[in-house]
Amino acid sequence: MIKGKIYRYDDEFKAKARAHQFAFRENELNDFYDEKNPQVILSPDAAKQGLIFCDTYRELIKSKVKSFKSSVLFSNMLRSEHIPYNIFTPMEEDINATAMLFNEIIGGGISKINRILIEYAGTADKSEYLNDGTSFDTFIEYISSDGSIGGIGIEVKYTENGYPIGVKERQDIENVDGLYHQMTRLSQWYIPTLDITSFIKANHLRQIWRNHLLGYSMLYRGDIQHFYHIHLYPQGNKHFLEYAIPEYKSLLTDYGKTTFIDLTYESLFDMIGRTFISDKQQDWLKYLRRRYMV
Repeated sequence: MIKGKIYRYDDEFKAKARAHQFAFRENELNDFYDEKNPQVILSPDAAKQGLIFCDTYRELIKSKVKSFKSSVLFSNMLRSEHIPYNIFTPMEEDINATAMLFNEIIGGGISKINRILIEYAGTADKSEYLNDGTSFDTFIEYISSDGSIGGIGIEVKYTENGYPIGVKERQDIENVDGLYHQMTRLSQWYIPTLDITSFIKANHLRQIWRNHLLGYSMLYRGDIQHFYHIHLYPQGNKHFLEYAIPEYKSLLTDYGKTTFIDLTYESLFDMIGRTFISDKQQDWLKYLRRRYMV
């Protein structure tokens, strides 16, 4: 049976998530399996209707992406590209609640939320930051209680784990005079004994490090005066819960640890439930739990 199909490279969580998204596709979206659009890939018609996004906020999300298409962002239910739109774009309609939520997450200091951005890599050319393709899945810009500007960079994961290194990325890490080395040293976020070239083989840590560093490069450039990096993932993804996150945090100084937050979907959704309380917002929360809790 197709519903019971096992994919060779699925770990335990990804296999469960695949089955969950397949059931959601058929039972809630009424988009059924065919050979051209198997399992968790929406049919082109369903993708172009924006069915991958929460129906309660679909029109708001459409205003951000301009139009719904049949590409990966709009069709692959198992990947995380669409998830920032479903979790964070709806927060734009209640900036006060969003400020309350992120004050709880980072421990206070937010006076007002300025803007919520999806796929954000800074206001300047990439050469002004890390000179690579690093970007935040979501970026929250805020005014702090002292009137300065702060930023929260969020990396969103679902079933993903690590990724293989690219040629340019390897060269940049090997270059001891390059931006990766400069930003890592200047940040004082990392233990003195860290061998930066070890990230060449650390497929499970490299993206976390690069996203964290992008935040420091924004601080260094003066775009923001405060920064927190949030790594958001479901509790069932043991790759992050038990392996990558504990190891990454072991590389941070006490100062560095104050800028890094690992957060599970489960914890975030509980906080959303305490903060966003209108009927519309509660419908959105119910959707998030039905959709992503495996």
